[in-house]
Amino acid sequence: MIATSFARIHWQNLANFGVLALEFENPDDYDTIRQDDVLVLDGVREAIRSGPHLTLIDATRDVEIPVRHRLSPRQVDDVLAGGLIPQLARRE
Repeated sequence: MIATSFARIHWQNLANFGVLALEFENPDDYDTIRQDDVLVLDGVREAIRSGPHLTLIDATRDVEIPVRHRLSPRQVDDVLAGGLIPQLARRE
């Protein structure tokens, strides 16, 4: 999910359910994406492990769009596990 911003509780809930919440680094980039554009985010698992900054590719227009996540290291692990419940189930 990509947005210009998320309320704190919402992005925490998304992480708990294994959904990666990304925000545009430049909120104006939101308005440049058209309905039929194809967006590509390669190497997501490695990218979110290495830091908060990722590059979204608008393949339709061949444009790179910087995005970021606000996940803590624990939340990164939870998202990569598919959510908090699957993560806790693995620990048992």
